[in-house]
This record gives sequence, structure tokens and C-alpha cells, in this order.
Amino acid sequence: MSHLKTFLLVAVISCAACPWQWLAAEEEIKYPSPDGRFALRITQSKDDEYHPTVELIEKQSGKVMLTLHSASDTELFDPSESVLVWSADSKRVAYGFRDSPPGVRVVSPGALVCFWNGSGFDKVFLPENLPSPRIKFPKGKEENVKPYGGGVKPLRWLKSGDLEMSSEEMMLSRDDGKSYTGVLRFNVSFDAQHQPTVKNIGKSKTEVDE
Repeated sequence: MSHLKTFLLVAVISCAACPWQWLAAEEEIKYPSPDGRFALRITQSKDDEYHPTVELIEKQSGKVMLTLHSASDTELFDPSESVLVWSADSKRVAYGFRDSPPGVRVVSPGALVCFWNGSGFDKVFLPENLPSPRIKFPKGKEENVKPYGGGVKPLRWLKSGDLEMSSEEMMLSRDDGKSYTGVLRFNVSFDAQHQPTVKNIGKSKTEVDE
């Protein structure tokens, strides 16, 4: 009888601990690959939501294929803009993220590319000096400006195998209080060794936010 009581007590304690464990971390799975095999998993602690773990996983098993951002990193990171852009065959994926701390108004989007090697994914870093747009200000408004950051983000994989990307730069004009965003699109091609080359650089466009 005492053994039964002990078993019931352990069972109650274990079940009582389950909600606490569930609340301790929040897990989100999104951006599945076209074949449904892989996805992005974001795990955030309730006590420290700005040190998340961002992983490329195998959906069915939960196996980690690649860690994209680690909770052990010292810098604060907001995963809300993390995104995966998949190729149609699920063998190439671009990871887009916001490389700036939460609460900071300066925006710094970034990207890296991953290729399937038959058993996992290999990271490929893009060139450092990617094209950036030129912002067109009204005459006399181009001097007194404040930068709000900028960077690149992946848009889509083309049938050619190239990755289409967007480059943005943001400025605030202190003269008229308007935000000016320069936008430029370009493609990145990859050779057999996955070495990237920039091509098809478009024209800069300026968007104005009152």
C-alpha cells in the first residue's frame, strides 16, 4: 500500500510540474519548407525573451539541423522578424533577421543562406559589401538628416537558382520631420561551391513616410 501511495505522490508532483515547465519556455514553429520536412523553431524563455534560440529543424522529429541564433549569445536579439525563404525544392533556404537589439529604433536587417548537403545544411555568408540604395531627398533637405539604419533581407528564390534580395537605408530629415527610405533590389547567384556573386542590381527608389 505504501508503494502505491508513493507512486501516486510522484505522479501528482510530476503533473503539477508540467504547467510550470510549459510556461518556462515558449516555442513557435513556422515557415515550413515546401516539402514539409523542415521549419524554423523559435524558443523563448518567459524570464528572458530577448535571448531566444532560433533553429532550423526537422519538423517530425524536432531534430536540430542548424542553430541560427543561440540563447547563450550575450547580445540581445528580437526574433519577431526572423523569417525563412525557401527554394521550391527545399534544398536552399535564406534566413532573414533583424540584427539589432529590441527597443532600439535603428533597424539593421541581415541574411545568410543555407544549402542542403545530403544530411544537413551548410551556412553560406553573403558578401560584406552588398549594394545599398541612394536616398533622394528634396533639394536643400539632404544635409540635416539622422540615420535609422539599414541592411538587406531575402525576398524569394528565382527559377534560375538566384536569390532576390532587397537592400534598404533609412534616414530622418530634421528639416521636415519625414522619414526617407531608399530601397534597392538585386540578385545573388551561387556557383557549384556555393560562392555568392551579386548581379542584376536595380535602381534605387525612395519611399517617404510623413
